[in-house]
Amino acid sequence: MEIVAVRADELADAVPDVFGETDRTMGFEDATSASRGSELCVTKSGDWVVVIDVWHRLSGLPEFLAEASASTDLYLVRVDDTPAALHYRDGRQELAAEGSDACMELASRDFRDGETLAQVLLGKYTGLSFADDSLWSAKFTVFELF
Repeated sequence: MEIVAVRADELADAVPDVFGETDRTMGFEDATSASRGSELCVTKSGDWVVVIDVWHRLSGLPEFLAEASASTDLYLVRVDDTPAALHYRDGRQELAAEGSDACMELASRDFRDGETLAQVLLGKYTGLSFADDSLWSAKFTVFELF
């Protein structure tokens, strides 16, 4: 799963143009389920629009990441056996870490669990957390491919 946080006002500002908003919503647990398939789940928490992609596609779209961060900050964390952390600001990549060692260096701790590592990095850079109301109790809007 990849989680992208974009400092933005509108949900659509943090989603690639090939996805359209639906009227369906769900909680965090369903939004992070591998059964989500091709859909993205998106919510607003404070200043951040948070996008969950269980298929790990967004890190492979540098053009989208640059566009979505054109006048703001964007952070991406990947929860996986090969974790990743990316930061884009003003349309340019500022930080890229791939793999456990590189990501643990950013976290300044030795986390062998990819989920914990992603949580720590997301919290460090955005203040968002899997464990509190910022994400756990949020309602996510489903965006589907056109």
